Amino acid sequence: MIISSLIIFNISLAITGIKKTNSLNLDPTIDWYLFLHELESDNHRFEIVQVQNQQLLLFSQAAHRNYELKGSNTLYLTCRQGGGYLPLLDGVKPREYSFTQLDSQRVLIEVTRTNGKKVKSVVKLYPPSSE
Repeated sequence: MIISSLIIFNISLAITGIKKTNSLNLDPTIDWYLFLHELESDNHRFEIVQVQNQQLLLFSQAAHRNYELKGSNTLYLTCRQGGGYLPLLDGVKPREYSFTQLDSQRVLIEVTRTNGKKVKSVVKLYPPSSE
């Protein structure tokens, strides 16, 4: 009986540990850093065109196209010439995000996630092209 009790106790501890591990979700954190990385990527070489509270207009030096970062419960990039969009960040509370221009290359991005967590970061974009 003592051995059975010890086995049951160990199993319950293992199950509790597994539940705690599963409840710790790193996906929103990883999504956030991937979102920031995409905006600062050499593949796009984005520069600031215009910053409004909930709209960020960018120019891709690599693609020579204008893009707009906007959203509702997802932040996404839309190409202003030719259409198309690229979802970048899910799990955003609708209309609870903002963009603030700090200087010619830096934008403060603040987002409230659907889980209530507020995240913010400064994104450094490319300097304006001299063309």
